[in-house]
Amino acid sequence: MFRHVPGLLYAPSATWNRIHDDIERSPCGFLPLLLIGSLIPALSIYYGAAVAGWSLFGSEENQKFLSPNSAALLAVAVWLAYVTNVIIMGWMVRWVLFRTPVRPSALRGMAFATVLSVPFMLGALAALLPERWLILLVIPIVGGYSALHLYLGLPIYMRLSKSKAYFYATCILAVGLLTMLCVGLFYLESWRAIAPPGDYQGIEERRIEQGLP
Repeated sequence: MFRHVPGLLYAPSATWNRIHDDIERSPCGFLPLLLIGSLIPALSIYYGAAVAGWSLFGSEENQKFLSPNSAALLAVAVWLAYVTNVIIMGWMVRWVLFRTPVRPSALRGMAFATVLSVPFMLGALAALLPERWLILLVIPIVGGYSALHLYLGLPIYMRLSKSKAYFYATCILAVGLLTMLCVGLFYLESWRAIAPPGDYQGIEERRIEQGLP
């Protein structure tokens, strides 16, 4: 599945056909992309929060840092959120397409959701330098690109007519936004519940803790 990622940029229609054929031969072939690709946002979040420093919304300070332990817990939460979201969306895609001639299995739905999550995986590299302007720029780009592939890839991957696929894609988009919101809030609140107190440190606090002058 990794070899199809570049093709999503320059030859999306042909790539979706190849993805369909690969999943037909190996229904679990998407798992390496899901499990390894989800490490990109997790590791980026860790670096941005613990090493580079976040520029927080509403904060007058330029940088604040998470402790390594708290950042590691956040990275685990992000990885679990990506994987959980794909699993749920696999079942949601199957549910939305229950009236189609060839109803997809949950695994085929998960493979489809994994490919749609690739822009979010790559866009999460912005967390390496978590500036407000960069995050605000990246979010609509990756969201729009994922939605574009949803409408383009659904009729090809699921072998649907374009007229019917537009309606189903809109339903999947609505369910996907709700799923992302619910899953994200669940893992965010879970992280906040178990993270060590006093998470964020300013630059001066960090220097004092590290014994720097």
